[in-house]
Amino acid sequence: MSNKCSLIVWDRDFGSSIRKVIAARLADHADEEGRGIWPSVERIAAQCNTSCRTVQRTLAAFVDEGVLRIISEGGRGPGSTRRYDFDMTILQALPLAVWGADAKGDTDDAKGDTDDIKGCHGVTQTTIEPPIEPSEREGAGERGQRQEAEPASPADDGEADPRTLMKRVKALEVGLKRNPWPKVLSSSTDWSLRQFTKLSPEERRLAEERRDAYLAACPKDRDGNPKAVPLGVYLRDRKFLDVEAIVPRVAAKAEVIAVAPFGPVWAALREMAFIKGPVSVEMPVGRREAMQRTFEALGRASASRAHAYIAGKGVRIGENGALIFPDDFEQAEYRRMVRDGGYPEVNRLHELAGNRERGQAEGRFAALADLCEPVPVGSALFEEWRRHDHEANRPFVPNPGSMPVVYFPKGGPAGLVEFERAARVALAMERGDEYAA
Repeated sequence: MSNKCSLIVWDRDFGSSIRKVIAARLADHADEEGRGIWPSVERIAAQCNTSCRTVQRTLAAFVDEGVLRIISEGGRGPGSTRRYDFDMTILQALPLAVWGADAKGDTDDAKGDTDDIKGCHGVTQTTIEPPIEPSEREGAGERGQRQEAEPASPADDGEADPRTLMKRVKALEVGLKRNPWPKVLSSSTDWSLRQFTKLSPEERRLAEERRDAYLAACPKDRDGNPKAVPLGVYLRDRKFLDVEAIVPRVAAKAEVIAVAPFGPVWAALREMAFIKGPVSVEMPVGRREAMQRTFEALGRASASRAHAYIAGKGVRIGENGALIFPDDFEQAEYRRMVRDGGYPEVNRLHELAGNRERGQAEGRFAALADLCEPVPVGSALFEEWRRHDHEANRPFVPNPGSMPVVYFPKGGPAGLVEFERAARVALAMERGDEYAA
């Protein structure tokens, strides 16, 4: 048991009680530096009084967020488990837990644990577990009939006031991002309201949260509009319950997610920036003369600095100290400028990774995490990516240091066409999107 690691975990805010408990149990199995964690999922689930699925989902989230690092994969035999280490830098960077009367926690009303909905202060991703287990689905129809006969009462929902419910239905119709429900002007608001009233408080919340994810997952017509069922049917048939299975990441995305250095979302954002192409780069006039002046100025202070300045540029030094430029100097220099300055978003991600800092991104980009895979540093595939970036005149990833893996799009460089296609589908990229061709 690690007293030091456990104290750090208990002092941090993990966004929900179950995430905190699982992190604490992991810390109990770690050493003072947060290393050597390899208890089985079944053991953690039993110790935390939760399901194996919840533990697996939480561990995956911790890895995505950079809190945990995978050190070795478990085998297939009994007792073979995956080994993790805490990233103590990221762990200590988490916000401190808030204690006292102002702290949020479990509530006794029908809305349940308010912290679980928000995740870690809206920064980390929290996946919503399906509200109806398979064993309960058989009775869903019977419950729906009872709800139809017995509409929800104010005691069931803190916002069951008819005027409030109407406002919520209108919000579903109009949307919060100027994306109204298709054909809303020709549909019945009153009928949609009746279907909304029949839902349980939890179902109403899910219907609202998953509205945009459902529309994004729908097939599109030739004008790029989603071919969705009427809003009343979406509510009556509880289509929002299907969204998590169809678009699991989109259904539960947070407004903002953490981007771990060298992680899957980081890799996806990096590749999407390459897909957009380089920004305009202008070649300065008189580049040769400017380089000659700079070389001479550096040489007066330090010959080694002057030689380092022209290193790698294909420039030689003549007998009289004048620089001798290759015939294709301007073309080569322009390629270098595009590589080094043509991808500002890539440079930003590289700087974060080089400093081992976590960034932030819109929650919708969490859907891209499954499109990337860990590549061992120094492996044949890692070197293949290095060659690809060099040939494509792209900056390669910064030095990963002691990190065992760096994430890249699945399938290697040969799979980039499929990555782009899958990414556009995952993000529901239609006409007018910033990444659309």
